[in-house]
Amino acid sequence: MKCPKCEHRQDDITQCTSCGIYFAKFSRRQTRHAGRRSAAARAQQHASGFGWGAIAFTAIVSSALVWHVPRGQASPSRIATATHSAAASASAGLAAATNGGLAGASYGADSAASRRFARNAEPPRVLEGLEAQLARSFPARNAIETARNSTVFIRSSLGVGSGFILDASCHVITSRHVVDIDAPQVASNTVDGAELRARLGAEAQQLQANIVEQMQLRAALAGQPGTNLQVLQLDERIEAMQQELASLPGQLNREGADKGAPKPFNGFTATLVDGTEFTVWRAEYAEGRDLAIFQLPADHCPHLDRASSARLLQGERLYTIGNPSGLAYSVTAGIFSGDRGAGKERFLQTDAPINPGNSGGPLITENGAVVGINTMNLRGTQGIGFAIPIEAVYQDFPQLRSAPR
Repeated sequence: MKCPKCEHRQDDITQCTSCGIYFAKFSRRQTRHAGRRSAAARAQQHASGFGWGAIAFTAIVSSALVWHVPRGQASPSRIATATHSAAASASAGLAAATNGGLAGASYGADSAASRRFARNAEPPRVLEGLEAQLARSFPARNAIETARNSTVFIRSSLGVGSGFILDASCHVITSRHVVDIDAPQVASNTVDGAELRARLGAEAQQLQANIVEQMQLRAALAGQPGTNLQVLQLDERIEAMQQELASLPGQLNREGADKGAPKPFNGFTATLVDGTEFTVWRAEYAEGRDLAIFQLPADHCPHLDRASSARLLQGERLYTIGNPSGLAYSVTAGIFSGDRGAGKERFLQTDAPINPGNSGGPLITENGAVVGINTMNLRGTQGIGFAIPIEAVYQDFPQLRSAPR
């Protein structure tokens, strides 16, 4: 597919990922403009042709009236009066006919344009499956609420997080540390005490999130002048947190030895805004990035449109949707602060709050298009959050490129 405006080539036939136009709307607009130019040309041609005819008619009438006055009785004043009256009558007729002709041309052009628009207008899309269900129960009133209907609330034995639907096939993207519970799984299966598992599971999730955050920050700072001391401090923190995380299974064994037999891993749940809940048993993880994908057992899912993160302007308004501290489907706002790092270590910096529970949720524009995946907040600061660019999803999970939109 080649964009008719910027000539960018892509597979998506709905919206240009380079200049952002919607192909159907652009085509309709071009058709309307062409119709208006054609109607104006026809009206001008009609008015021009009629004008010469009116001039000839005026000359003939004037000559006839002058000739008709008897030569012996005619006086210059009578001839002038007759000529003036004829000219005035012809001019009035010319003005009325011209106005009527132009009005008729304008009406005809508008009618023709209306008929062309009716022929080219796309029929309303019929919603099906999960998309139709959510449109009935939670009708969206703006672009942000439309994006909300594509966001999911994730709950695992480690805590809560967020994610969002990428395509009509119901693929969901989230942060890896939200759903990857392999590390603390042994500890979780060792005890049967729900309170103990919840407490230590929350500690494990927090440690994992902190480790990911510090490692990504270290990668972004590495090689930049004047950051050697910060990098060394980050290395020390990462090592200490890794040791603490490794000690959690032993702590669970010691504290929960008398709590009963182990229990098997029971997956995690993904809940939509209307309360529809799915149990998910597996996910795929990216290598080198805090990303994971899984698929809901449903069809015709609502999903987010994506926008190019490279086209973001500093100061541009952005929004996050997520579940901070379990407050489901909360929306927070901020601006795009700038790019940090490059390549696999590129992050989008924003001052939109990214709190625990927001991890994995979408970072979206005012039009509701996703540009990033919320991943972390710089601990100990306010207004410094980071998101992974949306393009990284299709680099790490290339099978999503061919999924139906």
